[in-house]
Amino acid sequence: MNIFRSQQQSQTRAQDENNNIKQKDVKKSQIPVRRPALSNVTNTTTGVSSKLYHPVSSASTANTHTSTTTTLVSSDAVIKDSGIKRPASQEDVLQHKRTKTMEYEYEDLDADDWNDPNMVSEYVVEIFEYLAKLEIKTLPLATYMEKQIHLTDYMRDELCDWLNAVHLKFRLLPETFFIAINIIDRFLSREVVLPQALQLVGTAALFIASKYEEIYSPSVNHFAHESGCVVEDILNAEKYILEVLEFDLSYPNPMNFIRRISKADDYDVNTRNIAKYFIEISVMDVEFIGVRPSLSAAAAMYLSRRLFGKDEWNGNLIYYSGGITESELMPVAHQYLKYLVQPVQHESFFRKYSSKKYLKASIVTRQWAKQLMKEGELDDI
Repeated sequence: MNIFRSQQQSQTRAQDENNNIKQKDVKKSQIPVRRPALSNVTNTTTGVSSKLYHPVSSASTANTHTSTTTTLVSSDAVIKDSGIKRPASQEDVLQHKRTKTMEYEYEDLDADDWNDPNMVSEYVVEIFEYLAKLEIKTLPLATYMEKQIHLTDYMRDELCDWLNAVHLKFRLLPETFFIAINIIDRFLSREVVLPQALQLVGTAALFIASKYEEIYSPSVNHFAHESGCVVEDILNAEKYILEVLEFDLSYPNPMNFIRRISKADDYDVNTRNIAKYFIEISVMDVEFIGVRPSLSAAAAMYLSRRLFGKDEWNGNLIYYSGGITESELMPVAHQYLKYLVQPVQHESFFRKYSSKKYLKASIVTRQWAKQLMKEGELDDI
């Protein structure tokens, strides 16, 4: 019995030694490594080139989708150097990371969210630095309407107003509408579109955005019914638009930045709802094309606070807006006020925000802006 027990013990020790040797030989690549936020989740090298922008020649694209190009795009001109997906330069990154010496004090409000996994307080600063880079890359060309020889500002206004009404009818998320308008603007920054195809472009853009953002997206038949477009044309337009945009839908819409700034405003529901009205103006009105979403969101929150008697743009608001100071947001704030004192340009949009659900934002803000103009304080705000 003693001999048998000693043999068993020696075999066990030998197996343990073999297991230890095998564990030492495990390669580092096989050991799970904690990934940084927003990294490649596969632990593999993708092999994607670091060059972000590869121009798409209009000739090669036209050969691929002949029927769509003849429907959507005019052969008269092609807009070049539009910067649809221009990579952010080092100067841009530094500017929007706000690495300059801070001349204001702020509180670390993210520290209160350390136990809330939904707020990702460990990564939130890095996330918004990343969004600051993305908003530069996904900006449309500010002057693209000058090169749209067949379109006018009024046509774009009408398209946006109609899309806003369809968006409301389908009860889609706010982000869906913002992404749809960004898709339209970036596409029009690259392609000259015929007037009869503009509604098709808008319909396809909203269809793309809804599939990207919504959990339950309306079917293509719903969009065809609302627009009067043929299903096949919408699907062909969808393919062509995505090819022109190189399938890049990584647009950080203004809602992302409004939610961030709201933290410094104690998540005040009233100011936030009015600010939402302002940021929708920023995508509806042609004058705001090319304005960064973070800047339009900061100006929206600034005016909303002023409307409710909160005058100070303090250090917390500067920091949580991405370092945007009062002097930087004032030109955009004045552009909002200019829109409000003019006659109503977007009827459906105005009616939507005149309801109690939206605190009658379109009525209240217009009355406030006109009162400021009457008292001669419009330029002093």
